[in-house]
Amino acid sequence: MIRINKNIIFLGIVSFLTDLSSEMIFPVLPLFLDHILKASKFEIGIIEGAAEFTASFLKVFSGYVSDRLGRKKAIVVAGYTISAFTKPLLYFAGNWKDVLFIRVIERTGKGIRTSPRDALISHYAQKEKSGRSFGFHRGMDTLGAVFGTLLAFFFLLFLGETESTFRLIFLVSFFPAVLSVLILIVFVKEPPSAEKGLKKFSPRELPLDFYKLLTLQVLFSVFSMNYAFMILKANSIGVSIGFIPAVYLLYNIVYAFSSYPAGFMSDRFGKGFTLSITYLLFSATAFIFTLNYPVFGWIGFIFYGLFMAGNEVVSRAVISDLVQEKLKGTAYGIYHTAIGLSVFASTSLAGFLWDRFGGDVPFYTAGFGSLFLSFLCFRILKV
Repeated sequence: MIRINKNIIFLGIVSFLTDLSSEMIFPVLPLFLDHILKASKFEIGIIEGAAEFTASFLKVFSGYVSDRLGRKKAIVVAGYTISAFTKPLLYFAGNWKDVLFIRVIERTGKGIRTSPRDALISHYAQKEKSGRSFGFHRGMDTLGAVFGTLLAFFFLLFLGETESTFRLIFLVSFFPAVLSVLILIVFVKEPPSAEKGLKKFSPRELPLDFYKLLTLQVLFSVFSMNYAFMILKANSIGVSIGFIPAVYLLYNIVYAFSSYPAGFMSDRFGKGFTLSITYLLFSATAFIFTLNYPVFGWIGFIFYGLFMAGNEVVSRAVISDLVQEKLKGTAYGIYHTAIGLSVFASTSLAGFLWDRFGGDVPFYTAGFGSLFLSFLCFRILKV
């Protein structure tokens, strides 16, 4: 294993605590909406799509502003702070529109922080070993998700699957989120080179392979779907509400411990090849969820964890390798915003297809679309 820069280590700890907080909420929120607030699948899709669209729309601006100012840490701190103080507001949610508003504000924080944070990681990563550096960070991020999901599971197990338990989980999530902000402020340093600042930007300054990656990921995001639909599908094929956090925990364990190997594989065998494998994994995931036995809910989340590790790590590492230092914040912003637009379309479409044609149709659509894009990625992305 290569030596990981201490700033990446502290950013990993920050993400660990933030995801611990977030993943106390995310595996139970679709169930809270479905069973407590009586939201439709389409309304759940709108919430998730709007939340991710908001986050992604802001990423291009925060990335560009961080490049223009030459200062990234302050923007990252602002983003984490907004998210930390918004999460506990879910305790007071009385209908799906309240959840929509809160999720949009919380994801605003994510939109502000993500691009400059990825640029910080890229700055401190060893050249040509970016896959492993991003793999370490994603592993820490997802390890936090493991513990957050485990806490949610214990809350439901020992306090019962009641409305008061759901709301208590939302409230408790505040504390690790605030701790993450304090660690970020104290221990993560601003890179000296970040002070130079970007004078101007032209899309032609970004390499062709960046746009190939962008096109593939946008198309893929239209066919893929949000984790909320995986949770609802697992529940619909027989995984009980009490065990949904356990299934999601399994997913996060696989995700956490596959992130570094995925980064290593991309450094060793090529990032285009590795990304094509992740598309293939998602295709398998979608088809597994169409098998109507509870065990396939568990197996599906194992495959989903493998997919997420590869997709999240490799895409960020490709940008780190391709884009020059002064444009990295902007490049990550363009990338995340484009993905967010397609995710909004994807979640809304998945919810519509589920309500109109049944739960299997969006998964068949995702499976066949991802299979085609796996072949396309293998042929055109040579990085």
